[in-house]
Amino acid sequence: METPAWAQRPPKTILLATDLSCRSDRAMDRAAHLSRLWKARLVVLTVLEPNAQAMLDRDDVDDLPSWRRPPDRDSAARAYLVRDLPETVQDVEVLFREGVPAAVIVAAAKELGAELIITGVARDEPFGRQVIGATVERLVRTSCAPVLIVRSRFRPYGEVLVATDFSVSSGHALTAASQFFPDARLTGLYAWEVPYAGLLGNGPFSEQWREMEQRAREEFLAKVDLPPAQKRRLQVLTERGQPEILVRAYMLDKQVDLVVIGSHGGGGVFERLIGGVAKRILHAAPGDVLVIREPKAATSR
Repeated sequence: METPAWAQRPPKTILLATDLSCRSDRAMDRAAHLSRLWKARLVVLTVLEPNAQAMLDRDDVDDLPSWRRPPDRDSAARAYLVRDLPETVQDVEVLFREGVPAAVIVAAAKELGAELIITGVARDEPFGRQVIGATVERLVRTSCAPVLIVRSRFRPYGEVLVATDFSVSSGHALTAASQFFPDARLTGLYAWEVPYAGLLGNGPFSEQWREMEQRAREEFLAKVDLPPAQKRRLQVLTERGQPEILVRAYMLDKQVDLVVIGSHGGGGVFERLIGGVAKRILHAAPGDVLVIREPKAATSR
């Protein structure tokens, strides 16, 4: 089974999915930075609902003053993007498609050979609450390529948090994080909870559970594929509690802007995963979230 290129090196083609609103500015800034950092091709995609173009094609626009007539959308959008992108980002490709956003984005990524999809949140609300939205959830469920959901204002990722359960999938997430951001400090966070803790208390069973998790940690670290220098710098925390609460607390306390999570991919298993822990982290994380699909799932679609 062929291993996806993004599992071995930084992406060479980035697809930025944007609605050109102010909510997407942070995603645009991040995409511009990563395209420069990785010397990657940057493609910007805007998906219009089927009835959106009809608003631009109305018969009565000829009755409007010339400065109020809708411009050619491709030219106008490209001018908007070029104006806001740094001068160091050149030859940006701009695409417009119509249809259901998540499906169109996934199809475009496959067509372009995109190795990373970047998008923003659905909307901002008072007091800093940012809503992921149904489109992003569908995108995360169905995309074979990694998906980066941007919340934070741009600054280089100094530390990258990887939420792990010591599974093969979280090992791939850790490896991808090391390939994408080799200069960042990597921290793995494993949240463990004793089943039926309220009934069993904190006696011998709890201690046995802790020892079992420690063995799992050691086996995970022995198998994970990281360059020696990064492996020596890697910090892995095992903490008792709910994953999404611990991830949120760590990111806020340590001012970490990115958490990476792995997915098992494909079919019912991933549907259940995104409906559980992964989805809770996706919504609770106060910064950016990078979802890495397990390579065997990415190559099987």
